[in-house]
This record gives sequence, C-alpha cells and structure tokens, in this order.
Amino acid sequence: MVKKEKVLQVLAGKTDEEKREFLSQNFNLNWDCPEGPCKIWCAKVFTYCTADEFEEKLNFFLFLVNTFGYLWHICFEQEDTVFLGCTCPCGNKQTILYYSITFGD
Repeated sequence: MVKKEKVLQVLAGKTDEEKREFLSQNFNLNWDCPEGPCKIWCAKVFTYCTADEFEEKLNFFLFLVNTFGYLWHICFEQEDTVFLGCTCPCGNKQTILYYSITFGD
C-alpha cells in the first residue's frame, strides 16, 4: 500500500501530460493509439521469487492501469487476460500477463 500512496503523492497536482510522462519513465506505461475506438493486445512480464511477491507486483500493476487508464482513454479488458508462467534456470519465476485494452473516443 505504501508504494501506491507514494505514486499518488508524487502525481498530486501534476498535469495529465506530466502524469503520463512520469508513468512512462518510471513504470513503462505508455499506450498511444490512433484516433477512434480500437482494441490492442499487450504483455507484461513479472519476475519474482515467491507467490506473495508476484501478487504484490500484479496488484500494483493493476492499480496503475485502473487508476491512470483515463490518461490514455483506455479500458482494461479483464476477461481478455491470459497468464503464462515459467521458472528460469536461475530459480526466479516469471509470469507473462497477456491482456487487452480498448480505446474509446
């Protein structure tokens, strides 16, 4: 919860453009799309050691998408999510979240 509060605190009082720039630089979030409605597929890779760590990272990512999606006029399509997991040779685990977002006018 602390990480979420810090992000909200940093972004308080900033313009939408400043928020987009911060999220792009710090969290690699940048959904630019041409004008008009459309749907695109994206992927997000999570690397972790424990299930708790994965849950924390996933929850934070979903917080960012759901809280700041309005900046790009996007809607996260929960029903279009697919998880693919593996264990790396070094022992870390990875899960890839494939998800779709739709853009509105």
